[in-house]
Order: sequence, then C-alpha cells, then structure tokens
Amino acid sequence: MDRWLSHPTALKIISIILGLLLWAVVHIDPDTSPEAVTSSFDIKTIEAARIITDGLNEEKFTLSAMEPTVVRIVVQGRISDLLKASSVEDYEVKVDLNDAKPGIQELPLILDLPKGIQLVEMSPRTVTVQLEEILTKPFELQVVAEGKPADGYIAGTPAVVSETNGVEVTLPKDDMSRVGLVSAEVNVDGADETVVNKKAKVIVYDTEGIEMTNAVVTPETVHVEVKVTPPFKTVPLQVRYTGSLPDGLSIVSIKPAIDQVTVYGEQKLLDEVQVYDGAVLDLSKVKQSGSLQVKTQPVEGIKLIEPAEVTLDVVVAPTATRTLKDTKVMINGVTAGLTALIRSPEDGKIDLTISGAESVLSALRPDEINVIADVEGLGPGVHIVPLQVDVPAFVQTVISRGQPLTVSIEILDSAAAEAEQEAAEEVGGTPSEPPPAESSDSGDGINGDNASDGTTTDTGT
Repeated sequence: MDRWLSHPTALKIISIILGLLLWAVVHIDPDTSPEAVTSSFDIKTIEAARIITDGLNEEKFTLSAMEPTVVRIVVQGRISDLLKASSVEDYEVKVDLNDAKPGIQELPLILDLPKGIQLVEMSPRTVTVQLEEILTKPFELQVVAEGKPADGYIAGTPAVVSETNGVEVTLPKDDMSRVGLVSAEVNVDGADETVVNKKAKVIVYDTEGIEMTNAVVTPETVHVEVKVTPPFKTVPLQVRYTGSLPDGLSIVSIKPAIDQVTVYGEQKLLDEVQVYDGAVLDLSKVKQSGSLQVKTQPVEGIKLIEPAEVTLDVVVAPTATRTLKDTKVMINGVTAGLTALIRSPEDGKIDLTISGAESVLSALRPDEINVIADVEGLGPGVHIVPLQVDVPAFVQTVISRGQPLTVSIEILDSAAAEAEQEAAEEVGGTPSEPPPAESSDSGDGINGDNASDGTTTDTGT
C-alpha cells in the first residue's frame, strides 16, 4: 500500500479527486435539492387560450355563436422550449368547420402545440357552434334627402347617379326576413344649388328602423344627386310665332315634341302662371318641312325653364286660297236698350277669301270662321264698322284690292226698332235684319245684353 501511495501517478489521481471535492464544497448551495439541480423540464398552464375557427365557407355560412370561446390547457416540456413559446398565441386551439352543417352542433377541439411541448390537460375538449346559412338578395335603393335647403329653395327627389338603383344585401337567412329598408342619405341642409355626385353610404335597416350592422352591402357607397331649385310648376306649352313665311308657303302643322314645360320662380308668381308662351318660332327661318329647335326664354317672374330647348316638327305646303260665300256677320258690343241693324250689305253676309295650305283649307268647317262687327260704345245712328275675322291657326284672310271689310250698321232705340219691324210686317215687307229679343243667346250678337266683349284676333299666320 505504501509503495502504491508513493507512486507518482497515484498521487496525481488523488490530487484531482481532492480538487473536485473542494470545488463542490464551494459552489453547491446546501439548501438546493439534488432533483432541482439536475431537472431541465417544467410544466406550464395557459388559462385562456383563444379558440379559432378553421375551414368555414364564408360564402355559404356565418358563425353566429360559439361556446366557449377560450380553453384552459396544461403543457410540459423542456424549460428552454417553454421559454420560446411564452405567448398565448403560440398555442393554437382550432375547431374544424369544413364539414359543419347549418344549425347547432358540438365539435372536437384540435390543439396545435409548439415543437418539444406536450399536452398534459385541456378543458374543455369540445365546443358548441351555431352556423347560419347566408343569403344574398337584391333590394331597391331609396335615397333620402336630409336637412332643409336655403330659404326660397326646395329639394327635388334624390336619385342615384348610376345605371341602376339596386344593391345586393348579404345576411344570415333568419336576418334577411327582417330587412325593412335599404337607403342612402344625402345632406342638403342650407343648399342653394343642386347637389351633384355626392358620395353616400348604403345602410340597411330592419323593420323597426334599427341599423343592421352585420349586413354586407354591394356596393357599400353610391353617388347621388339632389336637385335644389326655386319652387317650380308644370304648365302647358304654347308656341308663339314671329315673322312671315316665304311667299307661296303656308303652315300645315307645328307640333312640339312636348306639350308641357317646368317653370321655376317665386311661389306667388307661379300661382298666377297658367301657360308658358316663351317659346317663339321665327317663321322667316322656315324654308321647308322638318324639325327646328327653339329656346325656352325666361318670361316675367320665371327664373328657369326646363327643358331649355323645344323641338318643333314643322310641316309646310304651297299656299292655296278658298272663298267662303255668304259668310254671316255677327254684331257684338251693343249697348243695353239699343238695337243694331246691318243696312249694307242688306242680307248681312259677305264673301270671304282665305288662304292656307290645301290640306288645312279642306278640313276647315264653316263654324270655325267668325266675322264680327264690334259696335261697343257706338250710339244711335248709322256707322261704318270695320270687320274682325276670326280664323283658325295657319289660316289667313285675303283682302283683295278695293274689297271693303266693313259694314254699314244703324243703331236704333229698341222701341223704334220694334216699331219699324211692326210697320214692315203690316205691308208684308221684311227688315234687312230681324231684330232679336232683348236677351238672345243665338250667337248673332244683335242685342247688347248677352253680346261678347267683341275681342277677336286673327290667329292665322
């Protein structure tokens, strides 16, 4: 033994052993258990790992409910691996919805753990989900104007600036039946001009007027327009004429493409407007049949007219003439208590020549021509009274050189006229014009009590 201990190699081994013992005495904590020093594994608990869905066909279904939404998991692994996966997002808990059907169902949970970590416990291991079928339906879009325009202006009906007023709404099947209104709102508060191309959000409301925030709308926004104008009114269009046609031509017809226009102005002035006659056709510019454009000019009290132009379909033809034999002369404007008698011509009739297009003259009826002698304000005595000829549109009176358009009328006291008639009857004669009763509706206008005001104009062109 002594010889072994004295050997150099033995002494070296003993020295190494003693050095290791001394190092251990210095570095090892006496309060630390041997198991804690030598173990490299640990256990970790995640109290609320979020459940995520996988494989949901979002074009057909929507996940309306899921219970629970988080789970508790306990895992174990090397300390180094646990430290690497320290976030809750590193532990994925999934529910597979690839084969799920509409309705309520219980499905297993799938846990995807980081590398090197093992599951000890997961609670719960299943989840209850509710899937609803998704529907997409077209709806008519209603545009609503909000607010009040500036004083003296009114807002028209809002409209979508696009080819269609329809939108598509996507909702769960049960919610689709609750849709009450699909609308876009545009603000016109204080506006004094038309709101053009305003972008508005499309909102879906249920039958109780509550916004359905889960609705998916296509398109989400639309461009709308709201006319903001002064008050307006729609009235009949009456075309006026100026100038004269070239020699040898007469109007057959003038037909506007529209028969009404919209006029804008102050309300009190609009109340008085019954017809719009601001469209004027210059006949001197008509050379042949065809379409002509005339502007709708503002008239007194009217600020704007729509449309700004009117298309007229004008038909012309060569001028023809026609003579109306024995056209009766009517007397208007006789003062009460007086009687008017035509002395010349004795029969109270004249021959009248008129001109116009052949088709217009052929269709003319005798009762459409009125020849009137106006004696309003004339007292007793014999008077030469000019005649007024009332003819239809596009017909003219032709006055030949030397042809008088006058008649000789004697105005008598009614009593004297009756005495003259009685005397004529006694000798078997007939007065030149039989006096009517004091109140007559015959249309001859002899008695002033029921005579017209005598205002007759030539409407021929």
